Amino acid sequence: MATAVVDHPLREALKVERVSPTIDFLNILLYGDPGVGKTYLCGTAEDHEKTSPVLLIDIEGGTKTIRNRNIDVLSARSLNDVQKIYNTLVKAEKDMYYQTVILDSLTELQKLDMRFVMKQAKDKAKDPDKVDIDVPSQREWGITLNHTRAIVRGFRDLPCNTIITCLAHETMDDNGNLAGVFPSVPGKAKAEVPGFMDIVGYYSVRMQGTEKVRRLQFAKTAKVIAKDRTDTLGDYIDDPTFPQIFDIVHKGEN
Repeated sequence: MATAVVDHPLREALKVERVSPTIDFLNILLYGDPGVGKTYLCGTAEDHEKTSPVLLIDIEGGTKTIRNRNIDVLSARSLNDVQKIYNTLVKAEKDMYYQTVILDSLTELQKLDMRFVMKQAKDKAKDPDKVDIDVPSQREWGITLNHTRAIVRGFRDLPCNTIITCLAHETMDDNGNLAGVFPSVPGKAKAEVPGFMDIVGYYSVRMQGTEKVRRLQFAKTAKVIAKDRTDTLGDYIDDPTFPQIFDIVHKGEN
């Protein structure tokens, strides 16, 4: 049973707000191997009146699977490009046109950002010949980690549904067996980025008899990073669509 809210000078001084009992928008980190269908799944957001119109920020250049959809696409080839798009969305947040914004993908964005960070490091170095742009130091990793944090938090907090995609990264044990599957972002971001999002889904393809089934896993296991803070989606959904996910979550909170 919820505790009754009482008036108190401290509550007034702090200007506290109660947590909303409803889920207005979803924020999802969707990760999986190349070609599994992440962009296609994102594109299904067009098919629901509460998740469309859709804006896809294309960093990978892989929009062929949604070419026949009515989705707005903006190309971004640097962190600066993404930041400009974000700033424009923030300015329009009181009159947000888009109901879903997709960042595809964070893995590629981080790689582009690291190239930029390393170029800056070389340009500013006292002895540029000693800086190998392919070998970042701990300082450069820290810079790009901070950039990644800021981008994920910023897009997550937009007044719309947010989907951020990543490639999957697999680690193996000493015997060559699968030890873990994580979103493919560097270092500490592997743990931090999933923590920023309410839903983290691992997307994979498996065979059921002679049929290929695409499975979006929400249940964390010893090997797979995943979660569902809404506690509505179960362990997984086979052949999912974004409207299906949206409806399950909002039905589950009633």
